[in-house]
Amino acid sequence: MTLAPPRPLLLEANFARVWWAGLISWIGNGALFIALPVQVYGETRSTLVTALVVMAGALPTVLVGQFAGVLVDRLDYRRVLVWTNLGMAAVTLGFLAVTHASWWLVALVSFVASSVGQFLGPAENALLPTLVGRERLGEANSLNALNNNLARLIGPALGGLVLAQLGFAAVILFDVLTFLVAAVLLAGVVSAPPPRPPVTRRVAFLREWREGLAVVTGNLSLRALFVIVAVVAFGEGFISTLMSPFVGDILGGNGEVLGLIMSAQAVGGIIGAWLVARVADHHPALRLLALGAWGSGLLLLLYFNYALVYREVWPAVVVTAVAGVPFAVFGTAQNLGLQRAAPQETLGRVFSACYGLMGLTMLLGMGVSGVLGERVGVLVINVDAATYLLAGLIAWRAVRRASRRRDSEVMGEERAT
Repeated sequence: MTLAPPRPLLLEANFARVWWAGLISWIGNGALFIALPVQVYGETRSTLVTALVVMAGALPTVLVGQFAGVLVDRLDYRRVLVWTNLGMAAVTLGFLAVTHASWWLVALVSFVASSVGQFLGPAENALLPTLVGRERLGEANSLNALNNNLARLIGPALGGLVLAQLGFAAVILFDVLTFLVAAVLLAGVVSAPPPRPPVTRRVAFLREWREGLAVVTGNLSLRALFVIVAVVAFGEGFISTLMSPFVGDILGGNGEVLGLIMSAQAVGGIIGAWLVARVADHHPALRLLALGAWGSGLLLLLYFNYALVYREVWPAVVVTAVAGVPFAVFGTAQNLGLQRAAPQETLGRVFSACYGLMGLTMLLGMGVSGVLGERVGVLVINVDAATYLLAGLIAWRAVRRASRRRDSEVMGEERAT
């Protein structure tokens, strides 16, 4: 008797609700991501102030995210997602009150909104295994990568259009609406409650946070994953700081060219997510991570350096579109590896710790790249490519070590029998 193949996850009501909620809210985020810096710079005409407002939104990943992870592991994931989206809608409305106020008030609202948003990532990634089972996590994470790239393609373009036609207030109201729609969708999700600590036990943030870190330090795969994401995030700090100067100084492009390149990467990411959805559940996450990192690193080397011999923009668009495929593989494998290696009851803390480490090393990369960019030049952006290649090597060594450990365990069992 042949078993029928499982239904596609997007036809499963609970997963589909989470997927569409994520897509809709991410589109809103993408719209605000483009509109906020434009609005701040238009009000202040200061690149420093614009950068400070953007950094205010990045700091909660390091400062607040760790507490969010502890709470996520103690609460119902679905309710966390619903209330966080409602909270994000309320806080985002605060931008309307400070649109023409002092820049530090805009930075404060950005910081508060990002602080509330720290619950979203850990709660969603912890919820997925309870919805789809661990045997289909690869497919689920691939579809989430597809989700993110679709939002990256649609959100910024839509945000720029709404900002130009209707103004900043319209972008804010659109973002608020996406959070409300997401909350409604998530409210209808039905999932089995994961194991919880006794409700009479008080939350001890520091102790429980350390327990989450102990899970990471005591697991070979998690240790490797954390080193890999830290290395790559440091390199991403370089591209975050130097991408615009690189496009202008090396490629001879402008803001329109930069937008085209970002859209091309999103298109490649959509294709990559569709492809990796078919293989992710059949391969170790670290092996996929190594392949994704090496592919990304090699294509970034080509992207950063081809203009030294051929100064045209179109190869950058093509290479970036192709690079979107290994980027999607890398992102899918990263989340998949964390979900497979960490116990369900610690996923919130593990993901928050991972995001915090990424945020910290990215900020470090931004600072270092700013200094080196002034002294060495824009081509120091090649550090980003080097970090991906190094991450691939670390991932591959971890795969080999895990394989040798399994072989020795099998040999030990054979001797014992």
